[in-house]
Amino acid sequence: MVKVIDNCVSKNKQNLIIEYVLTNKFFPWFLLNDITFDKNTKQRRPAFGHLFIQDKKQNSSIAKFIVSILSKYTNKDVIKCRSLLQLPLGSRQKYDTPHIDLPTPHTVYLYYVVDSDGETVLFKNSKIIKKIKPKKGRLLIFDGALLHTAYQPKSSIRCVINFDVEKE
Repeated sequence: MVKVIDNCVSKNKQNLIIEYVLTNKFFPWFLLNDITFDKNTKQRRPAFGHLFIQDKKQNSSIAKFIVSILSKYTNKDVIKCRSLLQLPLGSRQKYDTPHIDLPTPHTVYLYYVVDSDGETVLFKNSKIIKKIKPKKGRLLIFDGALLHTAYQPKSSIRCVINFDVEKE
């Protein structure tokens, strides 16, 4: 199952999300040595992250607001929710390390905060089955058992909010 929903929340809410996570100079971003695996010294694609929810527990003052993005799409518990911010690193063409977010059954809801050139890539049996362009207000929903990753952005920031939700 792969589903793409454009304008999953109102334009006003899309702009409010940007205001909270990107233009608020007090929003706490934390350095990740690598976007996919923090200890991956081979890939070395740094990014910034913010953890809203970990193990179903709030870790951020705006967690409830962020989770409200999903209110029309699921009522299942959010296991983990984080935002990832990647800066353009030049002309790297390769995508990041394919991975799954959690070892337990889950559904991924990936919200795109801004338009970007760093496509999300989904795999099945080691083959690319779909590429999704980041678009402000877009929500990508897919089975968490699918390997996935993204291309490193070349010309603009890539900012997503990644929700790992109990399996439907």
